[in-house]
Amino acid sequence: MTAPTIIPITKTEDIRAAGVDYPTTVDGWRWLYRKRSERGLEQVFKRVGRRVLLDVPAYLEAVRKSSAA
Repeated sequence: MTAPTIIPITKTEDIRAAGVDYPTTVDGWRWLYRKRSERGLEQVFKRVGRRVLLDVPAYLEAVRKSSAA
């Protein structure tokens, strides 16, 4: 079974299982969501109602691009 690619930011253990180690807390993810436009992560987070979801492949790609720059 493969890990899901869209995960609620409140499911930190599922995010870690998908290969993302940082941030480690829900509060860290919420901060990153609030600062998404400043960090270039607009395409990484999705809203479905009140839920904030993380697109794991998009996040990993954004991190790779920012570390290469």
